[in-house]
Amino acid sequence: MSAVIKLNHSRFKAGEFSIRDPTGKHLYYRIESNYAVLHSLKLIAYPSKQEVGQLKAVIKPLVYKAEISILDPERNQFVNGLIEQNLQLFGSLFNIDWNGNHLKMETDVGSFTTKFLDEKGELLAQFRLQPSSIFWTKKYDMQIFSTKYPEQIYFLGLAVRDHNGSQNRSG
Repeated sequence: MSAVIKLNHSRFKAGEFSIRDPTGKHLYYRIESNYAVLHSLKLIAYPSKQEVGQLKAVIKPLVYKAEISILDPERNQFVNGLIEQNLQLFGSLFNIDWNGNHLKMETDVGSFTTKFLDEKGELLAQFRLQPSSIFWTKKYDMQIFSTKYPEQIYFLGLAVRDHNGSQNRSG
């Protein structure tokens, strides 16, 4: 699957995103933020407008940590997990633990590309900040190479990475 993800600016809330097909015509998902002290998001599927994912940051000194919940369509129940930042001198690394699985989300220093890897180092998905986003509205290109895990994990990961990068630049 390939998608284009566009940041919709909000002055008082965390970033919200539209996730569309590569042509930009078909809306797959929206990431909506809540008014909250800590990062809080809902992932809404379109056209059904069903909530299929949630993210709520928790207080942890020095690094980002959030609880995630992703809807399992077969059981119609949310499955919980965590996204937690590893303190790095260079680049960015997050561990994602979900449903007994361990993934990494990593960005090399100076890179516009963030990769999702499984425990064996297999590339599952990646997103890249479009270079024009430095000057205009932020847009990301995402490619998902594996159906091993729900795509919602990657979309919530992108929102975390964007939020964390924005916090680091403004703080």
